[in-house]
Amino acid sequence: MKQAATGRRLWGIGTPRTFRPHWMLAELGLEYETRDIITRTSNMEDSDFTALSKRGKTPLYEDGDLMIGESAAIVLFLAEHYRSPIQSFLPKIGTKERARHDELCFFIMTEMDAPLYIIRRHAGLPEIYGESIVAVDAAREYFLRSTKEIERRLSDDQSSLLGDTFTVADLLLKTCLDWAGFIHVPTPESLSAYSAAIAERPAYQVATAKNFTPASMAALLGTPE
Repeated sequence: MKQAATGRRLWGIGTPRTFRPHWMLAELGLEYETRDIITRTSNMEDSDFTALSKRGKTPLYEDGDLMIGESAAIVLFLAEHYRSPIQSFLPKIGTKERARHDELCFFIMTEMDAPLYIIRRHAGLPEIYGESIVAVDAAREYFLRSTKEIERRLSDDQSSLLGDTFTVADLLLKTCLDWAGFIHVPTPESLSAYSAAIAERPAYQVATAKNFTPASMAALLGTPE
């Protein structure tokens, strides 16, 4: 398989987790190749993909000889590696602000993304993972408790988690809020304006069109194209 012309290739579309790197790449204005691997479809058996992804999971991102497959790790790498002097999506390494930022990222991934995935597995895909009303209800309650911490962080009418600067933490949070909406988990009204403002970002809209194609949405919803 030939290397992408830019050295950058992203495998995977159609899920909140594949959306994250598409969005970050769009924010950075980077050209890259997209391979439209859609989860739980026959193209997951694409020979080029299976040769690279031993876990069989998307997203999978290539950048020269680097290959990484966790959405938050991809986004953090992109924001750091392609850091722009004009607009940075991360505080500088070693600063207190960076420590606060990374704390938020880990909180969002462990306390918000993780319970949403439990709901997705046991309510949205019971034929694969088994139905469990108890697990779903507990995960929903846990997610909603976690949104209280986000409300606290935004209580001073901040436009972003760290003040007025959009960062990777905001990108991760917005994808979780969108995901919650998709699986019918209500989020606090106080987060609506925050979420709506971020949805106006041009890069968010570009990535939405690239990630949530008609074919990928059909697969996500379990409906024919």
